[in-house]
Amino acid sequence: MDGALIDWHPVAVATVLMALDVATGFAGAAKNKALESGKMREGAWHKAGFFGLIGLAAVWEVGSLWLGSEVSGVGIAVPDLPAVGAVCTFVVATEIVSVLENLCALNPDIASLPVVKRLKPHEQEEQGSPGDWETVIIEKK
Repeated sequence: MDGALIDWHPVAVATVLMALDVATGFAGAAKNKALESGKMREGAWHKAGFFGLIGLAAVWEVGSLWLGSEVSGVGIAVPDLPAVGAVCTFVVATEIVSVLENLCALNPDIASLPVVKRLKPHEQEEQGSPGDWETVIIEKK
């Protein structure tokens, strides 16, 4: 890690995927003529929550290193967990699925690819409370 307390590579990957999700979601909404500021605001809060979670994990990692060195003589151990990497893995997995959904909205042929077919099929519908920048995807009942 070159002397850094936290490896920021997972954060960079998660950030790039969040930006790709925003870009593909915006493109899909523009294609479907469904651009709405409320959905974009909700998506921005969604991303802010991910960054908050990454920040919390970073505080845990740094704090566990500092506390571990301070209490080591007392016989108390603070767990040294790769929290940032774990949180970023969750964010990256979530964003990959979201980008794939957005790409399917842009090009329906992508939905027939073997990797994408393995995802649970969804139907696009308008919903009262959007979850991200793209048109809300909900299961067909």
